[in-house]
Amino acid sequence: MFTTAAQFFQAGGPMMWVILIVAALALAVTVERLTFFMRTAADDAGELGATTARQINDNEIPTALEALGETGGPARRLMRRATETAWEGLGAVEIRQSVEELAMREMPRYGRRLNYLAMLANVATLAGLLGTIFGLQQSFGSLAIAEAADKSSVLAAGISQAMNTTAFGLMVAMPLLAVHSRLASLAERRTEDCDAAVVKLLNFFDARERQYANRQERRTAV
Repeated sequence: MFTTAAQFFQAGGPMMWVILIVAALALAVTVERLTFFMRTAADDAGELGATTARQINDNEIPTALEALGETGGPARRLMRRATETAWEGLGAVEIRQSVEELAMREMPRYGRRLNYLAMLANVATLAGLLGTIFGLQQSFGSLAIAEAADKSSVLAAGISQAMNTTAFGLMVAMPLLAVHSRLASLAERRTEDCDAAVVKLLNFFDARERQYANRQERRTAV
């Protein structure tokens, strides 16, 4: 098996190395994105927001801050910013403004580097096609100077190079497109979940402030 793969790679010519480098870069991006989604930003944003709101409502802001931690994905960071701002005694408007400022930096993290996968898939395909052209040029260029007995072997080598690079380029590009589509869908879903959870938490602060103002008005009226 390994011998066959080595022969396939060697017969493909120099463009096989270019496609291999593209595949390695794509693998690195894929691993980084999967690590981000499955570990760094693996929180259930809705549940995290509900828990944070409940702790704040019970006047357990230090507990909420400790649970949110110092690091994590966008949802955790945004909720921590909202909780910290509330702990400083600022109002709902200031909390919302502070969170919106941080969201401009945090929300793009969900889709970061995903465009590289689509770009690398295109590069792999084009590198395979370029290798095909090189193989055909080698075939027809060598036919003019090769001996009659060697023409068939020269032609076969050039065609083998052309077909192998095309095949290898597609072998890399097709899975990359599927991975890109899956990760892009995951990023979109996580972005929507985070946005919904953070908005609910901000609305909680708005409602909490209104309830406090209403209580103050009733006490004043009495």
